Amino acid sequence: MNRFLLLVLLAIGSISCGTDQSADTSTGKEGQARPYQEFAAFYDRFHQDSAFQMERILFPLPGLPREADSALIASGLYRWTPDTWTLQHPLNLESSNFKRELIPVSKDLIIEKLVQPEYNLQIERRFSRLEDGWYLIYYAGLNNIPRPR
Repeated sequence: MNRFLLLVLLAIGSISCGTDQSADTSTGKEGQARPYQEFAAFYDRFHQDSAFQMERILFPLPGLPREADSALIASGLYRWTPDTWTLQHPLNLESSNFKRELIPVSKDLIIEKLVQPEYNLQIERRFSRLEDGWYLIYYAGLNNIPRPR
């Protein structure tokens, strides 16, 4: 069910970002869905296989630790290392108060935001498709996010 939901959200996101399906009829729907199918398979394995997860992170990984202070955020210098990394596990959205936003920036870049709206908290991950597959390229742990005005 999660994999299906992930594919549906990615498809909706790509359509809402102005993808013109009539412009390229040579690939058809199967060609358009392929990067997202590859991402869904990567995403599942990333959370199930710890060795695969460590192989698919570009260390030193830019991002932020949990509850980062304003000086660290402003510096932009924080980097995760294999020694500071905590393995990621799938988040059960049905039993948590988090909502997932998957933002397909391009066919090779997807931003995932896990948002807890009640307390204005967010985790952000960025994934990029490189020559040999998908990789985690950015991770910001659970932090407060500015409230919309």
